[in-house]
Amino acid sequence: MNKIRIYNDNEIRILLSNPNVERIKNKSQIIYKNDFKLWAVKEKIFHNEKTAREIFVSGGFDMNILDDRTPQKRLYCWMKKYQKFGEDYFNDKNKYSYKALNKECNITDADRHLIEYIKKVISKPDFLAFLIYKDEDGKIRVKDYSDGKK
Repeated sequence: MNKIRIYNDNEIRILLSNPNVERIKNKSQIIYKNDFKLWAVKEKIFHNEKTAREIFVSGGFDMNILDDRTPQKRLYCWMKKYQKFGEDYFNDKNKYSYKALNKECNITDADRHLIEYIKKVISKPDFLAFLIYKDEDGKIRVKDYSDGKK
């Protein structure tokens, strides 16, 4: 069972003095600024040898206050969001949820499968380009030009 960490008034004061903290919700949840989230993700991508804890320390967080697992949990979550939605997710958060996208676009299962494939292809480090086209049967196809494929 997960324990909820309740911060005392002094810890909240210290956390709020960090420019990367937007606010503290219910004395237990730290709301981080989107700029920090994006910076932390890019730090992990470009400096893979850095641990989540090191990234949070570089961001000015006192690790005596935060739970040892907090940096790893937060960074893991932000990395998943970055892979799904890219940098824009950290700029306009309400725009990027699956529920909102599905309602606005009426995405079918076939479209969702194609979107997931495209996300995988463009997230590869050796991604070069791909071509989307309709075949003779009217089905949408994707031609991947990464790894020398044609």
